[in-house]
Amino acid sequence: MKLLSVLCFALSFVFVAVSDVACLSAGENLVLAESPRQNTDQKTATRIAKMEKVADHALVPPVLNTSPLPEYDYENLDYGMTIGIERTPGGRLRACWVAGGDSPAAYFVLATSDDDGRTWSKPRLVVDSHAKELPRPRSILVGNLWTDPLGRLWLIFDQSMDMFDGRAGVWMTRCDNPDANEPTWSAPRRIWHGVTLNKPTILSTGEWMLPISLDQRGGFGPFKGCFSELDPMRGANVFISTDNGETWKRRGMATFPNPDWHEHMIVERKDGSLWMLARTRKGIMQSVSTDGGRTWSKASEPPAIRQPNARFHVRRLHSGRILLVKHGDQIDSHQGRVQLSAWLSDDEGKSWHGGLVLDERKGISYPDGFQAPDGTIYISYDRNRATDGEILMARFTEEDILAKQIQGPKSQLKILISRPLARLTKPESDFTSLFDGKTFDGWDHSGNWVIEDGAFYRKSRGGSLTYTAATVPDDFELRFDWKVSQGCNSGVYYRPGQVEYQVLDNIGSPYGENARQAAASLFFCMAPSKDATRAVGEWNTARVICQGSVIEHWLNGERVLSFDYEDPKWNWYVKLLAARGGDLTGRNGQLWLQDHGHDVWYRNLRWREIPQDEEIIPEQYFEPMPVTGSALAKEEARVKAMLRAQKAKQTPKK
Repeated sequence: MKLLSVLCFALSFVFVAVSDVACLSAGENLVLAESPRQNTDQKTATRIAKMEKVADHALVPPVLNTSPLPEYDYENLDYGMTIGIERTPGGRLRACWVAGGDSPAAYFVLATSDDDGRTWSKPRLVVDSHAKELPRPRSILVGNLWTDPLGRLWLIFDQSMDMFDGRAGVWMTRCDNPDANEPTWSAPRRIWHGVTLNKPTILSTGEWMLPISLDQRGGFGPFKGCFSELDPMRGANVFISTDNGETWKRRGMATFPNPDWHEHMIVERKDGSLWMLARTRKGIMQSVSTDGGRTWSKASEPPAIRQPNARFHVRRLHSGRILLVKHGDQIDSHQGRVQLSAWLSDDEGKSWHGGLVLDERKGISYPDGFQAPDGTIYISYDRNRATDGEILMARFTEEDILAKQIQGPKSQLKILISRPLARLTKPESDFTSLFDGKTFDGWDHSGNWVIEDGAFYRKSRGGSLTYTAATVPDDFELRFDWKVSQGCNSGVYYRPGQVEYQVLDNIGSPYGENARQAAASLFFCMAPSKDATRAVGEWNTARVICQGSVIEHWLNGERVLSFDYEDPKWNWYVKLLAARGGDLTGRNGQLWLQDHGHDVWYRNLRWREIPQDEEIIPEQYFEPMPVTGSALAKEEARVKAMLRAQKAKQTPKK
């Protein structure tokens, strides 16, 4: 009875309290506190609504920058993550990579090669959607390049606020004349949400199947929880086009445990089933569809294949075999992102053969590729994205894979596509000017040089222009601009004993037939890796970097010569210069600009002394242009004459 009385009292109290609240007038200043959960839910809903509005900035079509230089020249890039590589019907290669970072700072850069990948252009197309007025960064992060059966080149990329705003979006632009000197691109159009990293697959039905990942993890950071209405479609989606890419329709989706961007690829097996491989935190996982991609089997680990949490590449080859590029020199093991290797399967992925190691080094990742009509396989990948930032290419055959070594005449590994140079470039504030653009203060000549439009101009024959105010530091970087007249031959001498940065009209001068005498060569010693000169009458930018026994020559923003003259592999070249009387070990010389009988211009000369705590590392894969044919024969004859003259001088007269 006592307990019942207490309960009745409590209920009556609650009734009175609720009645009192119900009777409060609207004008009374009383606020009822919400529960902590209600308050949190409201804050979350407010945040999501705000961030979804921010994400709408990613729906704005990006602008294609087809004239990206000089803003996006290699000297201004400091990161490199490969995305894709493709070949056009005319044989032009195009490579695409991410600059800025694997981060909200990301944007796309494209370059081309018209000599089968031996040399590559500077950036020819940039897709950068960052803008100062945006509330958050807007990134262009992943995508690919693909030449369709009609010969048209597609650039596929995603655009998102930050790295992933929970929705993102796959965009496409198409080039119908990819082999033209001035290719034209269509306006980018948005296909769907999510991201695409790999190329479409052409099915036996004639349909094009595009892999699109809508990340199962949802939005990152402040975008967490955004676009929850898309949750039922978060997974490794496949889209179909039946009209040559004009429209795309979602067909189905597979899901994977602990996915990492999915990065899924699809191969159609000979029995008509579709084999999907995807990236997860545990490595590669697989799913199979037997109804054209509408439904997919439960995810499982593919037999025998072991791969780290990293991108891979799988495609059907012309021979009918399946190509797999993964990490590790064994199909069933790996040691992380090292030993990128190529494998072949004759039985639809049940077993694998070969194991050609494309690059044995650490920090390599993200393979993508294609097979050319002649059967050659091309794979691009990156190395040490945040430091070296190298984008590289391997060119090989199925026979190379099975032999586990390069055998084909065109086959070559570790071909450099691009390298960001911003980390190798010091600010102008570190340099001391050697020429004020107005006077000859600090310089000596015979009256044959004049100053014209802020430049030294060799106007008539009479001798070189020498800097007398100071000797060249032992370890230094010299920067200058140069311009040549038709047929011009000149040079910048920076160490005593015939050590010269060659300045030349490569086409109009007879010296140009020999790469060891071409522009940016270390004259009569080491050829540059490529001809990076501009047309006669245009200004070229140059850099000379010397530290200890390391010498580098740069031309128009490219490091075209880089070697350590004490390295035994360069002994022949050092002896060649010695035959001319050159000595790379000389120091404490004067800087001078050569008068070789032709009009030439120099400006913006400045240098800096390289401090001891700064290390200049020579290019590991530097390869000078070869000298062959009549040019080599002339050089050999000249060397013999020089050696005879030296011997005659040394022989005492009787």
